[in-house]
Amino acid sequence: MDAKIADGRRTAREPLLDLNEIQGNILVPFGGPVQHHLYLRLTGDPHRWLARVVPRVTSTRALMDLRAGGGGGTAVGVSFSASGLRMSGLRPDTLLDVPFQDGLAARSSLLGDPVDPADPGHAGNWPVGGPGTTADALLVVRAADDGAAAALADRLTAGPGGPRVLHRDRCASLTGEGNRYEREHFGYRDPVSQPAVRGVAADTGEPLSPVTDPERPEEALPGQRRLWPGEFVFGHPGQDPLLSDTPGPVVSGGPDWTVNGSLLVTRRYRQDVESFLAFAERAAAELARRGFPGWSPDAISSRLFGRWRDGTPVSLRPNGPDPRVSSCPLSDNDFGFTAERGPVDDTRGWRVPVGAHIRKAYPRDHETDLETTAAIETHRLLRRGMPYADRGERGMAFACYQTSLERQFEFVVRSWLNNPYQQHEGDNHDPIVGRPHRPLGDRVPREFVLRMPSGDSEGTLVRLPMPEPFTAPRGGGYFFTPSLSTLRALTR
Repeated sequence: MDAKIADGRRTAREPLLDLNEIQGNILVPFGGPVQHHLYLRLTGDPHRWLARVVPRVTSTRALMDLRAGGGGGTAVGVSFSASGLRMSGLRPDTLLDVPFQDGLAARSSLLGDPVDPADPGHAGNWPVGGPGTTADALLVVRAADDGAAAALADRLTAGPGGPRVLHRDRCASLTGEGNRYEREHFGYRDPVSQPAVRGVAADTGEPLSPVTDPERPEEALPGQRRLWPGEFVFGHPGQDPLLSDTPGPVVSGGPDWTVNGSLLVTRRYRQDVESFLAFAERAAAELARRGFPGWSPDAISSRLFGRWRDGTPVSLRPNGPDPRVSSCPLSDNDFGFTAERGPVDDTRGWRVPVGAHIRKAYPRDHETDLETTAAIETHRLLRRGMPYADRGERGMAFACYQTSLERQFEFVVRSWLNNPYQQHEGDNHDPIVGRPHRPLGDRVPREFVLRMPSGDSEGTLVRLPMPEPFTAPRGGGYFFTPSLSTLRALTR
């Protein structure tokens, strides 16, 4: 399989992307304000249902046109689990990804999920995605309001041969500080950090992620790496783990029907907001008791994330949020954790604790025990989650696209988020979504570590015991998101 590379000075060495073939929400997000995620069980012959749905599926080109026109209108995406592909006439065992074939429920314990059958986070207790509740397909509908999303989703699932809805997540954008930014239920701005994608549109020659600073061609916005599209869409060059700005081999999903498709993870996380806020209050009091006064609960929780609530990086503003930074896309990701990228050498975690969420989920320029800085970029994800509310439960309907579940999503969870030794001294499990590594048992206590100034030049490591995780897995699935031409072939 040979990927096509654009010619000419303006688009030199940029892969050509057929945006009419790639489903929307992969390279360009659907966004809000409302999305409905419908987990479906296919019934009877799915081809009749697909014949009604596929014409409504939104391509990346159509989505970009919607956004250029003001962002209104509706958008639709459809993806299939291994069982759904099989029912639609494709062989999932030929797709070169073992976790996809296994499914999320079978991989749950590998991700650190509870193994106690009585625990609500155990796969057997998930509302969807567990044994017996695995979906064959996922339908995502984006609209301007809940009524419009519900009406369109209902129309697309009704009629002869229509699927059975196993579960529906009603997701809606939340805003913070006078609607200045989107946030999640803990109150923190989200999303903030995303990789950019290299490549130009095959129909117009325009770059998908234009470079803003000619002196930094490896980035779109400052601090936003431009990654090769094969990390997220099959049939295109991926990252070279040694030289991040040199294209690696073309990433194949196996059969031709995987080209311009992507692997989608959905993961429902229940959020315990009260426990999160209570921990910050207790931690501030505990620091004062140990001789470190002046820490507010907000300052504590900002260290858990590595950003202030409005998205201001603690690296850039350790003393408090700065709207001039958080509102400027040219600065809100322009930082690192080493002296090379700065603003200061923070490898020891003086400003941003080594175990903070933003360092666990993406180490940036700080090499880990497992990767060089170039290899770090081979584990990136295109995140597309939204907050949900379901019968009193608040959470994040996490979603991400990639071309290797094992090397990307599962690696991030197992080797970064759940790894208390990722950066040695002062590290811990990710405080937001990480879970203890069960084989180590109580030998690795769940705690959060702050490096505080003291008479010692290395400071004092203050270890704050943490309660049970603030989030709990509540279902989801592993899906394949086909190209438009593959979808059309499934209607016949």
